[in-house]
Parts: sequence; structure tokens; C-alpha cells
Amino acid sequence: ENMNQEILNNIIEKEVQKSSITSKDIPDLDLYMDQIMTLFDSHLANNKKNEDDKLLTKTMINNYSKSKVITQVKGKKYTKEQIQMLMIYQLKNNLSIQEIKDLLIPIYESNTDLSKLYDHFIEIKHSINQQLQKMIQQIIKDYQLDINQYHDLFLLIASLSTLSYSLNNIAESIIEEK
Repeated sequence: ENMNQEILNNIIEKEVQKSSITSKDIPDLDLYMDQIMTLFDSHLANNKKNEDDKLLTKTMINNYSKSKVITQVKGKKYTKEQIQMLMIYQLKNNLSIQEIKDLLIPIYESNTDLSKLYDHFIEIKHSINQQLQKMIQQIIKDYQLDINQYHDLFLLIASLSTLSYSLNNIAESIIEEK
């Protein structure tokens, strides 16, 4: 099937429009695990590829806690400090739990205001996502790709996939070098 510019624009727009949870969305009171999962599901529903996908599971939260990627839970409730889970959620698709831990431990130890740091990250993320349309159009223009032609569509997809892989490798290397 042919891909046209409008379909491509819709795909990119869907990615750009994915919602995020900000620190303001997290109640000041402590939450049980089920409440955290509901918070994620209600605010990030449009981040799912498939409707049945789970954004966050009890197993994930327990694994993050056991591996000390998030600070220990007080009883069965999570405090606003567990905004760490939001950071992890943003990183988990590209980085291992160990890499995330290596990245976050210095931040935890520095007593940084995690809410401000996370919200700043979300601002940067949204800004970068706004540039996606221009970047992809530039690739199409620079390499004279006609996405209505399957071979050119393949080249675009392969290029975007390779770009993603390269960016991920750079992020992992930076973590190793820090």
C-alpha cells in the first residue's frame, strides 16, 4: 500500500501529541500502587501502541524498587518522591534498568528537586517532538524520496530506524563515560 504525505503527517502528529504526566498531575498525598497505575493509564493512554498494552505494571514497579532504581517505598504507599517512576517510564524503552540506575543515582544523591528536573525534561521532550516533522521532511527533501514509492518509503523507514539506534547508542555511551 502506498504511503502518502497526509498519512505520514498523521503518524508524526500522533507521536508529537502523545501526552505526558507533569509533576503537577501527581497528588501531594501518598498513593497505593494501583492508584499510580491508574494515574499512568489515565494520563498516558495515548502512549500505548495497542489498547491492551500496559504502561506500568506491579511487576515493573517491584523490579524498580528491588533494584533500587526508585527509592524504597514507605509501607505500601508511594510518595511524590516516586516521580522517579515517571523518569524511568520515559527511559525504559531505550535503556536497561542498570543504565537507568547508573543515570539516576547521582541525581538522587545530590538531593535535586526531582519534580523540577522531570518537568524540565518534559519541556525539552515536547520541544524536540515539535521538530520531528521538520526533520523528517528534511530527510525526504535532502534524499529526494517519494514516499508514494515503496523503495523510497523503505529508505525513509530504514533511515529513521538507524537514526533511533544511533541516538540510543550515543545515550548509552554517555552513561558509560560519565
